[in-house]
Amino acid sequence: MRRGIALAVVGGLCALVTPASAQQNQDPFGGQFGAWEIALPPKDAGEDLARMSDALAKLPQQRPGVVDTYVLSVSLWNEPVFENEAREAAKVLARRYDAAERTIVLSAGRGQGAARTFPSFSPNNFNAALGRIGKLADPNEDLVIVFITSHGSPDGNVVAQESGRLMGGIRAPHLRSSLQQAGIKTKLVLVSACFAGNYILPFSNDDTVILTAAAADKTSFGCEPSRDWTYFGDAMFNHALRGGESIMDAFSMARGIITKWEDDLHAQWAAKPASQRAREQEPQPSNPQQNAGDRALAVIAKAESYGQSIACAAHLSFALDRVRTGRPLKGLTDTASITSAQSAAQTRATAEGLPRGRSSQDTAKAIASASASTLQLYPAQPADVTELATRCMAP
Repeated sequence: MRRGIALAVVGGLCALVTPASAQQNQDPFGGQFGAWEIALPPKDAGEDLARMSDALAKLPQQRPGVVDTYVLSVSLWNEPVFENEAREAAKVLARRYDAAERTIVLSAGRGQGAARTFPSFSPNNFNAALGRIGKLADPNEDLVIVFITSHGSPDGNVVAQESGRLMGGIRAPHLRSSLQQAGIKTKLVLVSACFAGNYILPFSNDDTVILTAAAADKTSFGCEPSRDWTYFGDAMFNHALRGGESIMDAFSMARGIITKWEDDLHAQWAAKPASQRAREQEPQPSNPQQNAGDRALAVIAKAESYGQSIACAAHLSFALDRVRTGRPLKGLTDTASITSAQSAAQTRATAEGLPRGRSSQDTAKAIASASASTLQLYPAQPADVTELATRCMAP
């Protein structure tokens, strides 16, 4: 279970507790976006500034006539699970939305003493990234994706912490205000944290799709530092978005995966002796939430069509290879049907890629790379790969 400002360990689960001082003053910044921060040592500060400057300088201009996507993926808490999730989610989003050159990752790090790979999270760096993206993107044409992952608190704060150096957070009004000030219009916002449902209402408008790991009054799971993903990140990015389905179909698939995992977690709790259950908090469903604006959905459909076609061509290439080698995926045994669907997906990908400046050779390489990733993914997720390939068979 995710942590908030303070924690108590109850029966092996993290239970959120709120100190009396925090109850009296839950927002020391008076509604403003900020953090308590101790300066980095001069050498570290210089290196961090260089990483941030380089990340901003590399962002290219948008291409008129193409729905370009800019991605900002952010880890706010300095534990490995959150940096892992921000990094890998950025890779999945970059492939899906053809945004490899237009992606920035910010991180609170992996803990004291750990080497840094990405620019640090701070309110200034976060707003600088949005400001640069807003300057480059066309608000009437392009899409901006913001993904944040951390622990959350019941008052809707997605908490930022870098042990001994920084403490703050991002609330829904902070993010909404920063996006507005940056001139960003169409957006896909994903929040992986406890109580993330507090973001739903502030982002319920025609220009936004908002997806959260939990309801406003629910915790989410999988935040142990040793994990590669939280439950939400794993289900959404590592499973559902690797295929060719739309963003909302991917979210629906992710909800189903999370439900299964949480049911298993509850069954484990229920199987314990009554005396032990009495000392532990009963796991409750996280109930991931969504709201999708119609205009945002239309822009997202255009933005993800190239990546969807590549993903389907890759999954069907893998399915075709399995048939030819006598090891077909369950329910995918008709060579002619798979070949036809794979050819159609490749044709769509090539046609979608040309306006983006991607040659047919570029698209073929992207499909080959995605197919290789599917091969690596299959041993760990055979049912998912089979389901995603089956979905790609639909016209």
